[in-house]
Amino acid sequence: MLLSFFTLNVSLFSFSSCEDMMTIETGDKQYTNANDTLYSYLGIMRAVQDVAERQVILGEIRGDLVAATEYATDTLHAISNFDNPQDQSCSMLQVSDYYNIINNCNFYISNCDTNTVKANIKYMIPEYTQVKAIRAWAYLQLVKNYKQVPYITEPVTNLSVVNNFDYNNNYVNKSNLIDKFKEDGLFNMVDTRYPQYGNAANPYGRWATGAGNVSARLCFVPIRVVLADAYLLRGQDQSDYENAARYYYEFLKKEEEPLAKEYCSARKTLTELSTTPNGGWGRWANVMIDNAEVVTTIPSAANAGLGKTLTRVAEIFGYMTESTQYTSEDTERKDDGELEGKGTYTTGGNISITPTYKRQYAPSYAFDDVNNDQTYVVYMETNGDMLMSTYQNVDARHDESIYSYTYDGEGYPLCAKAAKGSQFYYCIPVYRKTLIWLRLAEAINRAGYPEFAFAILKDGLNSESLPTIAQRVVYTDRVREINGKYYYAKVHIDTNDTVFVDTTSTEEMMYYDAEGNFVPYTGTLTTKYRTEQDTTRFKEIDYGTYGAMYYVTDSTRLKNFNAFLDFNDDAWIATYGIHARGTGMGSWTSATNSKAISTNISGYRDTLYYDYSKLLKAQNVDIKTASQDDIINGVENIIVNELALETAFEGNRFYDLVRIAEHKNSSGYKGTEWLAKKIANRGTKKATPESFAVDGYDAALYTKLLNQDNWYFALPAIK
Repeated sequence: MLLSFFTLNVSLFSFSSCEDMMTIETGDKQYTNANDTLYSYLGIMRAVQDVAERQVILGEIRGDLVAATEYATDTLHAISNFDNPQDQSCSMLQVSDYYNIINNCNFYISNCDTNTVKANIKYMIPEYTQVKAIRAWAYLQLVKNYKQVPYITEPVTNLSVVNNFDYNNNYVNKSNLIDKFKEDGLFNMVDTRYPQYGNAANPYGRWATGAGNVSARLCFVPIRVVLADAYLLRGQDQSDYENAARYYYEFLKKEEEPLAKEYCSARKTLTELSTTPNGGWGRWANVMIDNAEVVTTIPSAANAGLGKTLTRVAEIFGYMTESTQYTSEDTERKDDGELEGKGTYTTGGNISITPTYKRQYAPSYAFDDVNNDQTYVVYMETNGDMLMSTYQNVDARHDESIYSYTYDGEGYPLCAKAAKGSQFYYCIPVYRKTLIWLRLAEAINRAGYPEFAFAILKDGLNSESLPTIAQRVVYTDRVREINGKYYYAKVHIDTNDTVFVDTTSTEEMMYYDAEGNFVPYTGTLTTKYRTEQDTTRFKEIDYGTYGAMYYVTDSTRLKNFNAFLDFNDDAWIATYGIHARGTGMGSWTSATNSKAISTNISGYRDTLYYDYSKLLKAQNVDIKTASQDDIINGVENIIVNELALETAFEGNRFYDLVRIAEHKNSSGYKGTEWLAKKIANRGTKKATPESFAVDGYDAALYTKLLNQDNWYFALPAIK
């Protein structure tokens, strides 16, 4: 099936105000079978194409990982500079396009007969469910962009619907989005199978872009992930984070496709020792069409004759595009045996690209800095010995995210996730598994399990590397006095409960006072033990081969909420750390260990560099003395950096920063200032031994972003 979505008969309101948000579908057909609804569903997907590139562009140019160049258009520069442009001021700001999706969904939902039975199966339900998922996803994007929008679930057929709409009581925002989804029945649809349009060999069917095929399975929106995103966005209490974690976890484990076995495409990146590492995970195009990684993507046609071409992201990031098409002639044989032409039709095409230095947006100094903060580690067998090699200031994913273009002797780095070199990628990402794992880490961390969140980045969560609470080392109230200061003694408790006291500790005695403050002990020693000290607050987490001091998580609570922390079964055995995708491989035990010397690595566990306590200490967080909130905030910052390394230029960055800033605000960590500083610093390059710092801090932008109203676009005025 060619990717030329059916164009619905629509008429656009020509009025200002909220009327302009509506795109009216005039049909009133009663849908009773797949053939009837197919064209309506394709019309919905065609409408989704209209906002696909917009989500990427709006999500990146307002973040910290790209920066405007002198070639940026005035309208885009106004958006990325947070000058609060009005809706409808440019093609990027057309809220009506989102409501076009919603209104087409409303028509479908209103008219589809889900009780129609064939072979004792209500066969319309899968497509009906997917339409509801798309509508929920559209509202989620509206809330992220506009903060609060009218919530409309009935088809808009005429002006009276708009005039009589109760705007005061029917807005949706991050606070009530979950409630709206419950009212819509989405929670009861999480296990509904996906629609099948193909045959036994290919049940889902394919979109033919004209340049290749994309499985229709990859164009569906998973309800569990939408629900998890909504919970994570709201984040009003701990239960929201637990629910988000549960739905991400269930998606990764329960969805039939894509399987959640190997969520990273990491592999050994060096076949021999060399001075620089190669790219970490292959061509980006393969990532976006591979069932092993992609979850949801929006395909682009190769030319306008086959459907909508999605070339604007590539063009903004520095590529000129040109579309070509292939045609064939339709013929029939006449009575005399001669073939007679009956006209030509389009059978395929291609989008060719040419890099240019006149890119409107380029990778920022902030993006370079987060990559330069990494250390690449690889273990290689040399003469029978397993040796470690390290490379400073590099993450292997950098070369997959950046295309280095040289013009007239000068280098121009181009964002390379829409196109690279001479290759155009015919997909716009929405969800992929590694992104979902990173959001799971974000949710698990905020739910109170930072050690589990970090494990997703470092080693992967599986039965071999699962963090477990073990009573091996406990900091106790047994102290010794040296020159008026009091110091801990470490009490080691083995599996047989035999106690060993280490009196050589040089760590100053600290304890929690009645107000919950962690303070130095300054009292008089009258007994060997102070009974009022909480001796259970610090324990060591047995973390695979390596141990590090962690803030203890209450074991009772851990047991109660292990629904999203149970990674012991074989479903997870092949998982490994996301950070390994960019910074090498490790965890070898011998030269014959297949996980160390084959392409199926187990993860990155080199404690010299990617170490829990050291990464937190770099943020002035000492895991032996810090509060749990401080540790959670610190791990969250580590996740933010991993999101930059892994998902840059895919359209998520600004939305990630806003969501995480709100998490920080809710827990007292000045998230608004954090976001403002991060984006205002996107033009500042840190000083290194090889380069001077670049003075690019934008004080005016920082001030703008202290006003949260500037984080969102304004809807057309309501009359």
